[in-house]
Amino acid sequence: MNVMRIVLIGSETGALDLLDFVLRDSGHETVVVPSEEGLHEAIDQQTDVVFIRADIQGIDGCRCCMELRARGCSDPIIFVSQKRAMREKVRAFDHGADDYIIEPYNSLELMARMNAVVRRCRMGDSQSSGDVLTVGDLELSFGAQTVTVGDEPPTLLTPTEMRILECLMRSPEMTISRETLIERTWGYDFVGEGNRLDVNILRLRRKLESDPANPRYLHTVRGAGYAIRPSSPRESANLSLLSFIEDPDGVVDPV
Repeated sequence: MNVMRIVLIGSETGALDLLDFVLRDSGHETVVVPSEEGLHEAIDQQTDVVFIRADIQGIDGCRCCMELRARGCSDPIIFVSQKRAMREKVRAFDHGADDYIIEPYNSLELMARMNAVVRRCRMGDSQSSGDVLTVGDLELSFGAQTVTVGDEPPTLLTPTEMRILECLMRSPEMTISRETLIERTWGYDFVGEGNRLDVNILRLRRKLESDPANPRYLHTVRGAGYAIRPSSPRESANLSLLSFIEDPDGVVDPV
């Protein structure tokens, strides 16, 4: 087993102590950061994973996550929270989280999900820093971990968002099933809530689309999966026919 350096951010002693014990008992090195003041110093060192305890006083978990991403942190960031509401999960993912684990959690599941996130990120790191994938006016940069839409400024992606978008962009116009996306994004050992893919698709639409409710690029093919389609006047005209053929009801759901 590879020993990892894991940073734990939070100020609630009991919950953080339990998380610290679970990780150390598995043989990893942990660094507890109880305030935002020591956050950047801890992250600037070699780090493999960051846990943010979301139900905390004195620390805004989403703000911490956003600041880390803005500083170029590409390490996996995992939220741990008692909050089950979808809006809380979406807010965490919108600010750059890679996973969201609800308390109380099973320690074996927590370790499995952490290891899965780390493997995915390391697979992404193996991509050449100069690799760029282009479909129409969408450009996915693996090195910068950004997506550019037309003449708009590049938008930073989380590692999970990048893997989903890469899977779709490598087969443009084709409908990719939910099962295939889950397998290629989270692996065969996927565990967790079944709506995690939907949450990530929602986040991607917010980053790609000027009107997420009426997507031009990232389309849902009802009952089949998702598809990336380049957007241009001619392609948009063809889209209606393609959607009708792939969906007998002629409906492409926005979410």
